[in-house]
Amino acid sequence: MMFVQATGMHNTLPEDRQPDLAHELKQLTGKVYRRTDHFIQLAILGAHKAAEQRYKKDEHDKRALAEKTAIYLTSGQGNISVFDRICQQRRAENLLPKPVDFINLLSNSAGFYVAAHLGLTGKNLFVTHHRFPVQMALLAAQNDLRLGRQDAVLLGGVDEWIPRQELAGKLLGVSPETQLGEGSNWLLLSENENGAIATLEVFPEPLAPPLLANLLAYAKPGTFLAFSRRFLAEDIAGFMKKYRQCSRFAYEEQCGYYETQPLFAVNSFLEQKKGRMIHIDTNAEQYMVITVANEDI
Repeated sequence: MMFVQATGMHNTLPEDRQPDLAHELKQLTGKVYRRTDHFIQLAILGAHKAAEQRYKKDEHDKRALAEKTAIYLTSGQGNISVFDRICQQRRAENLLPKPVDFINLLSNSAGFYVAAHLGLTGKNLFVTHHRFPVQMALLAAQNDLRLGRQDAVLLGGVDEWIPRQELAGKLLGVSPETQLGEGSNWLLLSENENGAIATLEVFPEPLAPPLLANLLAYAKPGTFLAFSRRFLAEDIAGFMKKYRQCSRFAYEEQCGYYETQPLFAVNSFLEQKKGRMIHIDTNAEQYMVITVANEDI
């Protein structure tokens, strides 16, 4: 189990183009970052909001975050825009990649910029996973905090909206009718209960259907259930009908689809509800579970 010290959310539903994050970033932070792109700016915005929330909890603390706070960043697809530009430069224009694009092609460049913006010198890790990027990043943080390797982890999930919607839908494996969005959602995690706003735990292994059924059968009355966008509506209805002691936490209408959405679901719950929530994700055969609670904090 980890303690959540702060959260940060930046979630948008673009219609026909990516929003101007450089302008928004300048308004929020007063800073202008050259050599950054949309993906990096998106990462900085969400992380800044988490650090800002932490600072507001204790305005007498000169630093919002301890300098050695680690950064664990994850993404479903990484910096797709810069990848697309480099492909265009090499294949269509037969040019070498621009130096800044080449550097930013490494998605962990976003972590570097976040660290520089917040003045952090701790471990900087980019985590990726084909099906469960958020859960794998949370497991890495959970293990390192439990083993005492880190005192605090600022963990974020960043996915950008891709202007070429047909390509984006194919990359994400969703139907053409699916509305896509983008988000930068962050959690400040630690083993320290002092000042925490919630507890969070991610199950270390995927659960087979019988194990998930056993977990839900013993869920306390009033427990909220949230489902990833990989679930069909009829499957969700089946879960809610079977486990009537639970309530549905429906966050989907507040955002478009992107792969690090589980962090948006967690942060939205902490912002809107009191109680315990079980978030369930699936690869159609097994389930990954995150539990979060703020009722006893």
